Formats: sequence, C-alpha cells, structure tokens
Amino acid sequence: MQKLILGLILLGIIGCSDSSKKQASHKSDSNNNALQYLFLAHTRMEANPKVITSIYNIDFSKYEMLWLGGDMAQLSSESTEVLEHLNGTFELKNPNTLWALGNHDYSDTALVQKFTDKPRFYSTYKNGITLMVWDTQDSLCHITGSQLDLFNEVVDTLNKSSHLIILHHKLIWLYGNDVLENRTDNISNAPIDTCSYCIQPNNFYQDIYPKLVSLNQKDIQVICVGGDIGFKTQTFEHTTPDGIHFLASGMSFNEKVNYGLVFHHDTVEQKLNWTFEALGNL
Repeated sequence: MQKLILGLILLGIIGCSDSSKKQASHKSDSNNNALQYLFLAHTRMEANPKVITSIYNIDFSKYEMLWLGGDMAQLSSESTEVLEHLNGTFELKNPNTLWALGNHDYSDTALVQKFTDKPRFYSTYKNGITLMVWDTQDSLCHITGSQLDLFNEVVDTLNKSSHLIILHHKLIWLYGNDVLENRTDNISNAPIDTCSYCIQPNNFYQDIYPKLVSLNQKDIQVICVGGDIGFKTQTFEHTTPDGIHFLASGMSFNEKVNYGLVFHHDTVEQKLNWTFEALGNL
C-alpha cells in the first residue's frame, strides 16, 4: 500500500500539470472555466443495496468530479452484489470519483479497493486543487501511521495548489473544538464516545490543524468536508478564526427532501464556492 500511496503522491503533486489531462471525467466538457464538483454522503437506506431514491435521478455528467463522504449503502462492502450496485450508480472506478469510507462501508475494505482501484486513503490533484481522501474509521479516528505520513508529505511540499480539500466521513474536528464540541449531538450522526462508529478522542488539533493554518497563511485555502451527518441536520458549515473551513453534508432515508453539496470552481480566478442543493435540483 505504501508504494501505491507514494506513487499517487508523485502523480498528483509532482506531475500535477499532466494528471488532469490523463484522468477521465464525469463532465463531458472539462475545458469549461466554470466547473462543478458534487459531494454526496450518507446515502444509505435501511437495507442493501439501494441508496436514497432521488440519487438515481441525478445527472452526474454535469459534474467534473464526484466526492463521496461515506455510508453509501447500509453495508456497502458486504458483498460483490452491493458494490456492483454502487458502482453502477457512482462509477467507483472513475478516477474522478473519490470515496472517503465510513463505518457502513467497512465490512470488507479489500473488496472496496478492488472495485475502486484506489487505496483507503490517498492524495490527488486536479484543476489546481489538491484533494486528500481520509479513512477516519481507521486508528480510532486518529490520523496516524501511513496516513499521517501521507498528510505530512503532501502538506510540507504543497505549493502549486489554490486549495486543499480533505474528504472524510467522521467529523473528527468537532472533538477538541471550543466552539463546536458541545454542539456535536445536534450536528453529527455519531456522538463523541468510544464506540466503533463514534467520534473518538483524536489528534486532529495536535497534528493536523496547525499545518492547515500554515497552508492558509500561504494563501492555500483549506476545506475539510465530512459526511457523517443527515439524521439530525443535513447541512453544516463553520469557518474557524484561522480561516479553515469545516463543511458537512449528508442525508436521511426518513426525510422527504435531501441535499447534496455542490462546489463551484472558477479555474481562472482560482475561486471555489459552495452551495447546499436539494437532490431534485442536481
């Protein structure tokens, strides 16, 4: 896995001028200066393999990239049949489909990797943006080991990107935040606790956040996008005093109207904005 991760870093960071040309795209015309990226998460129903019905009506060709925030099916990797259904819906092997695994995706991570041709965590580059996919189910919500090594290597060498986008499932930045932690039970699907699906005490503010602030001070905008949300509220955004953006978007099968998160990218001005959109409008 380490060799694969390092290879992705080299392709995505060092050879960034070539990577966007080689990748396929959800969007048919990738020469447009105004691009859109779509983030969807917590699309699971109560039973496999279906996802929330409105997902099937989305025209994914409008979006340059598709970012998945985890818990896509009730047990996404329970079987080949479930992953085949998800692949038919989200084009999992498409280089522009990025999937940050959640606890409901974790039955067989090796099977997931077979369907995606991607490791559980990695970095890539497209259209002047560096994207990092995290596995927050690993290491009890800590970003540690090879995953921390990847983060440090990318961040310490990042200088050609206008933005760093970190895609993840659990809202690990709630824990330890003086403003947000006491709001966790009104935001996250999972509480702060020690269960396998919970937000566990972690090292985000010790090992990750200071380097994100350093990037922001170099005019690289940092956006963390989480997907373990939807049951209590479906949309969330917060900007820290240091200028780091925390976003979350997810769905509930009990709601009649669900939302996705659409990013609007002006590649000339290098500006990235976002809106929460009802699935019927996507």
